[in-house]
Amino acid sequence: MDFDEILHHVDDSGRFQICMIILLNILALASSPHDFLENFTAAIPAHHCSVNLDNSRSEISTDINLTTEALMKVSIPMGPNQKPEQCRRFRYTQWQFLDSNISTSNITELETEPCLDGWTYDHSVFTSTIVTEWDLVCDFQSFKYYAQATSLAGHLVAGPLSGIFSDRFGRKPLLMYCSLAYGVLGTFCAFAPNFSVYCVLRFLLSASTSTIMINSLILVLEEASAQWYTTIIVLSGLFSSIGQGALGGLAYVISDWHLLQLAYALPFFIIFILFCWVPESARWLIITGKTDQAWKELQRIASFSGKKDIAQNLTTEDLRSKLKEDVNSTGKHLRIKDIIINPMIRKIVIWNSSLIFAELFSFVGLLLDVQMLGKNIFLTQILLGVIDMPSKSLTYFTLRNVKRRPLIAFLLFTTGSCITINIFISEEMYVLRLIIFILGKGSFAAFTCVSTAYSNELSPVALRKRLMSKNISKKEGQDFLETTEC
Repeated sequence: MDFDEILHHVDDSGRFQICMIILLNILALASSPHDFLENFTAAIPAHHCSVNLDNSRSEISTDINLTTEALMKVSIPMGPNQKPEQCRRFRYTQWQFLDSNISTSNITELETEPCLDGWTYDHSVFTSTIVTEWDLVCDFQSFKYYAQATSLAGHLVAGPLSGIFSDRFGRKPLLMYCSLAYGVLGTFCAFAPNFSVYCVLRFLLSASTSTIMINSLILVLEEASAQWYTTIIVLSGLFSSIGQGALGGLAYVISDWHLLQLAYALPFFIIFILFCWVPESARWLIITGKTDQAWKELQRIASFSGKKDIAQNLTTEDLRSKLKEDVNSTGKHLRIKDIIINPMIRKIVIWNSSLIFAELFSFVGLLLDVQMLGKNIFLTQILLGVIDMPSKSLTYFTLRNVKRRPLIAFLLFTTGSCITINIFISEEMYVLRLIIFILGKGSFAAFTCVSTAYSNELSPVALRKRLMSKNISKKEGQDFLETTEC
């Protein structure tokens, strides 16, 4: 008898699994907006040089009370789009422009200078962003993208490390401590004193959320039967999309970046408490030789699902006898050498790494500059969340009837084509850009579900059994790669 049979005997489709799926979906709802937050917390509002009509900049001294419009007219040059320049001002106040008969356009000979006194921002949409707080505009605008790059680096670093620590120390401890870390670090990030501290905290937050999302899905899948896998993955994806769409509405209500960052950090303190109740993965415990603890966790699952008689009759001796082969193979750990020397495992690792790279690369190209897609950033963000839902719902059926590799290839091709086409479309044609973007986003959403399912089918537990035997034949490996069952 293998572990799946024992889990089915204890309960693999009952009350406990439903609660775990609900917890996973709550987590997806809270975690998914993390990378999209900077579309709002780092939004660039309309701005222009601050103007100060003192005697040092004025050619004549005046006590005239000027309107804001008149002050702008004599102090800020007009750009090619007939809007005030964002990064330059007149070196000397141009009083002649107060005369309505003199045009302010096509005057290139007037001397200008950078914004020496700072910037004035339009606070009608966002009362505060990191851009307005630390003046990340004009020559400093690239710093906004440094923050995004730092945040993505957190995901890249956390990916392999979280897998190592999760296999070494278990799913539950990592989920608990990372949830607590996200709550604490997110709170600190909301009150970051400077841009450097903000970037460091965003790096750590990305590492935490990446670890949470990966290990929470693994934990739920390891404690459910295979027939639930597709449902769990698609539901998690749907709630991630709901979280992304809800961010647009919440950002509209909370226009201050400090409060918005804090609003997404505080729920993780509650999630930390919930994870204190969650049992450790019994499958992982058995593989690592912790049979006594696995027996206790299986008893908890049976009791919670209302099968107290099974919980009382299940003993560690039964568990050891039924899983003798698995218990005898424990105590070993996956090493990098085991991956390198085995051609089929090496092929699997390279394939999965390629999928992760394609997913992250597409993510950057699609989602981290929503301001370029339309005039209403809030409505655009809501739309991007809503458009995922039919796409991911359709994935539920395609996962059951279509092979993984051709489906992944098609979705990647569609996503890449949409990104490429948008490069050559003018920003003024925002409706067409948004339509193509939505098509690409839908393909990308479906791709994330399919790649998650495919990666899970090549995931650590089943893979490790083959690794530890160090006796995988080429035929076995090819059959393993060709699997289409979730």
